[in-house]
Amino acid sequence: VPNMQDNLEAVIQVMQFIYDNIMYAELNTKSDYCQVCGYDGEIQIVTDEDGKLVWECPQCKNRDQAKMNVARRTCGYIGTQFWNQGRTQEIKDRVMHL
Repeated sequence: VPNMQDNLEAVIQVMQFIYDNIMYAELNTKSDYCQVCGYDGEIQIVTDEDGKLVWECPQCKNRDQAKMNVARRTCGYIGTQFWNQGRTQEIKDRVMHL
């Protein structure tokens, strides 16, 4: 789900639609945090100069995983550990449906 913290009316509408029309659905928000600059939003996945996927703060460009908190739903669970290149690619390729 995109960041909807300033649009709670839309969140309620989505939840009402799910309740009325769908037997099962999940809302997953991204609650990442950069400990270097205090950025609170979505930490991006970018390709580094060696072609490797890395996590990068869009605000300060921090790439030190020890200085960022990232949470993503993987395999049905919300994980906070960093993932291998295959799983990171899958996360990067996800399509937002809202």
